[in-house]
Amino acid sequence: MNPTGVTIPSELESRSIIAWIEKNQIKNEKGERIDFYDYPFLYDIYRDKSQNLVVVKCAQCGLSTCECIKNHYDARHDKMDIIYTLPTDADVVTFVSGKVNRIIANNPCMLADVADKDSIFQKQVGQSMIYFRGTWTNKAAIMITADRLVHDEKDSSKQDVVEDFKARLDGQRSKKQRHVFSHPSVVGHGVDVEWNDSNQREWFITCPHCKMEQYLTWSTTDPSQMSVDLERQIYVCKGCNGELSDDDRRFGRWKARKSKKGAKYSGYHISQLMAPRISAKDICEKWKLVMLAQQTEEYFYNKVLGLPYASSDSKVNEEDILGSVTEEKNPMDARVIIGVDTGIKLRFVVGNQYGVIGYGERDSWEPREPTADDPRPAVKMEDSIEGLLKMFPNAIMVIDANGDIKGTRELQEKYPGRVFLCFYRLDRKSQQLIKWGEKHEAGTVVVDRNRMISLVVSEFKDKRVRLFNGTRAQYEDYWLHWSHIRRIVEESNVGTPEYTWVRSDRDDWVHAHVYYRVGLERFGQAGGVSGAGIDIQPNSYEIRPNGTIGVEDIDMLKLFNRQMDDEDDDWRNR
Repeated sequence: MNPTGVTIPSELESRSIIAWIEKNQIKNEKGERIDFYDYPFLYDIYRDKSQNLVVVKCAQCGLSTCECIKNHYDARHDKMDIIYTLPTDADVVTFVSGKVNRIIANNPCMLADVADKDSIFQKQVGQSMIYFRGTWTNKAAIMITADRLVHDEKDSSKQDVVEDFKARLDGQRSKKQRHVFSHPSVVGHGVDVEWNDSNQREWFITCPHCKMEQYLTWSTTDPSQMSVDLERQIYVCKGCNGELSDDDRRFGRWKARKSKKGAKYSGYHISQLMAPRISAKDICEKWKLVMLAQQTEEYFYNKVLGLPYASSDSKVNEEDILGSVTEEKNPMDARVIIGVDTGIKLRFVVGNQYGVIGYGERDSWEPREPTADDPRPAVKMEDSIEGLLKMFPNAIMVIDANGDIKGTRELQEKYPGRVFLCFYRLDRKSQQLIKWGEKHEAGTVVVDRNRMISLVVSEFKDKRVRLFNGTRAQYEDYWLHWSHIRRIVEESNVGTPEYTWVRSDRDDWVHAHVYYRVGLERFGQAGGVSGAGIDIQPNSYEIRPNGTIGVEDIDMLKLFNRQMDDEDDDWRNR
């Protein structure tokens, strides 16, 4: 007897997973009953018995729970051996202990099924087996025959091992089923391959005002393809711009965009736009993080929209940078942030929340005098990196932590709370773009290099950066460093594609700007500035309208040329 008081016959339970869920009051890992009120789009996916299934999904859409229950049901009633893969063995341990085991423990009928053999890496369900495996080891593709392969988070898995698993369906009696689902990454990779070979179902809803049938989409450049009104923070019809309620989004239907004929997979796309429990305000808040540079557009597309990210911004153009030069005056009423990149030359970018106010280079971290042991020329305070901290007593400095270790640490000890060491490192677990150190890691900041550079490039392209206190000619050297980088898609050591920024020549001021931008994220809105009247001179020479260079600029020109001759000694090239 189910909660509605209707008796469900056993033969119906064995034929319908929905009947089985209702009769046994199946619960998720939190002990909550499975119902489809807030997840109406999952109903047909639970019921889908296609040979091959692909779901391109956003984060937190209930699909992993769906697949766990679906696999258990099919193993029990259809006598299927199933291999379930995740990116790593550590992911398997977390997933099985944190989700699978808790679902089983909350459902007596499922607990009875696995009584004979139950471990992290394999579970016996009736007469069938479900194996859980990571994909980062060569031994992952176990030597057993399976009826179904399930690849969870395919885009983060080791791709050659995922391919190896296909051989596990070669058994004569194998049912040869494949289920693939994942957050997408980039176009043409991972789950996007199976998606392009599917009938591509989208969740269509009907506008109550104009009766237009549509699926919800996102575009900040094409209003006709935008289903969220950013100003009013509501979902809207793409036809009449009328407001769409939660129920309007709830009562939809799956509709294929491609013909089923020739499609190898039954395909579904799930985005957070279609989830009744996620409001338009929630979506706007997540987009606001992109606009505030606290998250990347790539993350928004992959995890919120459930779409592969396809950016055309693979190169930085001259107008992207020099078009940001302005004759306006920087108010200089906000805290100054200094980004420093290390090498043979110490190159820096200085700015505040309004934009960049200068850039340049120094030979030394601190002032010095020639000695018998160190006969190098004297350096005055104003000609050292420390001199910038003296010039702006309230400034924050973020420095490349991977270059001159001794000089950076000594400066940090001398100016506690004002100097931070920046490490480029990918935080795969939390996907944080910027992570400031706490407690014993105070004074450090960890940054996702490629995503942070992409964010800064997008800010330039969107004209959200201004370059003050100079002409286009004076910012020419700064622009040259940006011209030396481009973004490519390359395969990581686990076979997944990653957007990577590579350089063809010097890119020091690129990284100095990144470090300045990192500091701006935390400190840009706070503090005052002393020395606001001081003009920081860019490390470039001014070309006059008649094409000549002033005598006062000759030394700067020679310094730049000499610096270029020394590049091969830089630690980055070793």
